[in-house]
Amino acid sequence: MKRKGIVLALAALAAGGVQAQDSGRSGDSELTLAEVDALTHRLDMMPEIYGQLGLVMEHRDTDGRGSETAFRDSNSWIGLRNRTELMPGTEGFFRAEWTSIPSAADEDGDRMFDEHVEYAYIGLEGDFGRIWGGVDDTVYEQQLDRVANFFEGEYRYEDGVDPATGKRARRHLFGPYTTGRDRLVQYTTPSWGDLRLHGAVQLNEDGSPEVRDGDEKESRPYQAVLSYTPGNWEWALGMDSNDGGGNTVQEMDNENTYGGRMTYEGERWHFTAQYQHRKDIASVAALLTSYRVGPNRFSISWERERDELEPETETTNAYTAQVMHDLTESMAVYVEGYKASSNEQTPDRSDLMIGARYRF
Repeated sequence: MKRKGIVLALAALAAGGVQAQDSGRSGDSELTLAEVDALTHRLDMMPEIYGQLGLVMEHRDTDGRGSETAFRDSNSWIGLRNRTELMPGTEGFFRAEWTSIPSAADEDGDRMFDEHVEYAYIGLEGDFGRIWGGVDDTVYEQQLDRVANFFEGEYRYEDGVDPATGKRARRHLFGPYTTGRDRLVQYTTPSWGDLRLHGAVQLNEDGSPEVRDGDEKESRPYQAVLSYTPGNWEWALGMDSNDGGGNTVQEMDNENTYGGRMTYEGERWHFTAQYQHRKDIASVAALLTSYRVGPNRFSISWERERDELEPETETTNAYTAQVMHDLTESMAVYVEGYKASSNEQTPDRSDLMIGARYRF
């Protein structure tokens, strides 16, 4: 919901009212400038509605299982956001996004933030920096895991779960860190000559459902990131303490994760290289490059994961290529190809996607 056009219309209406009064005609039906100011203030307090609708036709081929084709939703969501001045130099803000609509089956849920919520946080921003809390991508993911979040086809299946294994079926190789997205308090400093510090802590208190049910231990895992953005370059170094303490081997082993990223963002050309490592768990490296020509963007990436938790160390290589064409500022169509292969038990996978998205 765009407010700029509404405000301009009200301003024009008010100007008409003032002119009518100045010329001796009745301006009772017109808005005064004071009334426009009041309405503008109310509009500024209203949240903006925004979102994305995505559809994709995809062909999936899995070694040993055969192939299948699906026409499905692809990363659709709707959100609300707003920011307002609390005092000179300080603003309050919030953001909430939903990827699906809760149903009657969710009424017995005991989670603070259920699976339908993608983002839900409030915060403050000013000369002191930015502090916010709730559900969000962690500062580590935002700064260090760019390649895995770049492409459209995040999951191989609409519900995000592989029906053959019951596990999450993400295409791309995220880093080996476990600090979660909910119950977060995060902070980013002001810029000091292109340098910023970012920090996050997850508050897994004894009253949280996962802790109360024994799925996790009471803990406060944290992250710290340093970013440097001179000109067209971005550099980032970060760590995750991984102190959440879940039930899996990766969650119980609280060895730190360390990562680094380098990005060049030119007028047309983009390049990212990143690497993450966690002792005795996994290492993940990735390269991404894209080039824009008019409304067309051509992108290709390589991702490599060395997983040391498997009975035999497993190495996975994933390749993605995408051509995206912007029809308008809001709508785009794309073709995306994906191939992943492993040297151990995970079957090879090849996917082809033709999709469209509309943002508002």
